[in-house]
Amino acid sequence: MFFNKNKTKVVPASEFTDYSERFEDLEAMRAEQGYATKKDVVVMASIPVLGAAGYAMYQSANKVSEVVATTPITEPINVLQQAPFPEPSTLTDVYTPIVANAIPQPTGFIADKSLETLATILDPMVQIMVAISFPIASVIMIGACFFFMFGNSERAWNMIMNAGLGYVLIQLSPLFLEILREVGEAV
Repeated sequence: MFFNKNKTKVVPASEFTDYSERFEDLEAMRAEQGYATKKDVVVMASIPVLGAAGYAMYQSANKVSEVVATTPITEPINVLQQAPFPEPSTLTDVYTPIVANAIPQPTGFIADKSLETLATILDPMVQIMVAISFPIASVIMIGACFFFMFGNSERAWNMIMNAGLGYVLIQLSPLFLEILREVGEAV
């Protein structure tokens, strides 16, 4: 009884590597579901090759003669001489000259309006981020406590510190945006 468990038994490879029962109906399944056979793959792969070879033979048999100029070109073609630009006096009906600085714009008008528009667009998004930052930071910190239970305290402290830092920065983001706006107005 005690000596029996130390004896090794040699098992033929066919007993533990024979997977033939899994593939008994493989050929029937391939025929039923319409799988491609090796012959189908060879025939389909040869079609583009035969088509390219046939096209190359067609091109070589029907070579197009090269176009040769019958009269030599003695001077370069002057495009401006054949189609001159119209005189400015003839364009008065269609062409209206633009006078530079015709309507003076106050400096910074567009920048002020774009800054005001950007602040109007971003303000609700910043307020939403400030409102949801506490619940999200709380969920992350509670999730980090599970890492303490699993024995991964390094990752837990890392998650808690990152969640706390993210919460503080999000809460201070309206202050940062106000400082940025003041700097923009000062410049």
